[in-house]
Amino acid sequence: MEIMNLKRLLVLVLGLACTGLTLAADEPASAPASAALAVFANGETISADDLSRYTERRLDLRQASRNLFGVQGIVKEMALTRALTLEGSSLGVPRRSEGKEQRFDDIYGQAVFTKLAPVCLAPADAAAARKFYDATPAAFQVPTMVRLQRIMLPRTGQIEGMAVAGWLLKQITDMGAHQQTFEQAAQQASKVYNNDPQGDLGWVTLSDDTPIMRAIASVPPGDMVGPVPEGEYIYLFRVMDKHPARTLTWDEAKDAAVKRAVSYCREQTQKSVQAKMFDKYGVKINDKAIEALFERGASTARPAQATAPAAK
Repeated sequence: MEIMNLKRLLVLVLGLACTGLTLAADEPASAPASAALAVFANGETISADDLSRYTERRLDLRQASRNLFGVQGIVKEMALTRALTLEGSSLGVPRRSEGKEQRFDDIYGQAVFTKLAPVCLAPADAAAARKFYDATPAAFQVPTMVRLQRIMLPRTGQIEGMAVAGWLLKQITDMGAHQQTFEQAAQQASKVYNNDPQGDLGWVTLSDDTPIMRAIASVPPGDMVGPVPEGEYIYLFRVMDKHPARTLTWDEAKDAAVKRAVSYCREQTQKSVQAKMFDKYGVKINDKAIEALFERGASTARPAQATAPAAK
């Protein structure tokens, strides 16, 4: 990499201000931490306290609650569960006695979802499976895979006497001048933060539809993405190798085509029911308020735990 190419390496993601070789110190204006994370047409809201209580009892959401996109997913899950609860009441679906006091009753929401969702039937035979394959190539798309290196550091604090964002930018400059390697920078970062892997992550499937993953998928091997502040951390990624997204051939897909037809139907049903419920109950997700949960000192109600949709 030459120094003249460094501007190309700083990919703009997450709507954060990165220009040339400078990372803006101030973050974009956002909603106060006390603002509702989601609102309904009937006046109901989902608050940061609601989120904290929900993640306290959903230990499976602990990992997702550590980052912005995970919390956005949790809030959408909560909103869908609540909308399904309202829908169940309107349809006369009886509530479980032990769940009547819960606004976000996952078990009841799943029961209502099952009533609303069409049954996903498997193709009857090999000919039907091949017909599904030919008609639905999106169901057999293999996501982009990359051999990925990462540096991950807490956004606050310092490293080698520098603010973390400035230190990462210096590493990019040094790498461009062949004075530093990504591996060496990752080793330095591990002295400050080693709770998560630094350096080579191996082959990673970019299946999550987030700005970071889309940015990583868009660059060729050898390029970097970042610095990217996200949640409580800031990241720098380097793509070492890449297998672009592609559609499986029939020979590759045929053994699993029947199961894939069912799982794809369920995925599309989940999206369809969520869209219908959000529209009916006027659900609006407040992304700015969710972002405010992760700003420095913005909230004492920051989620401690987070997502898999409640209804599948």
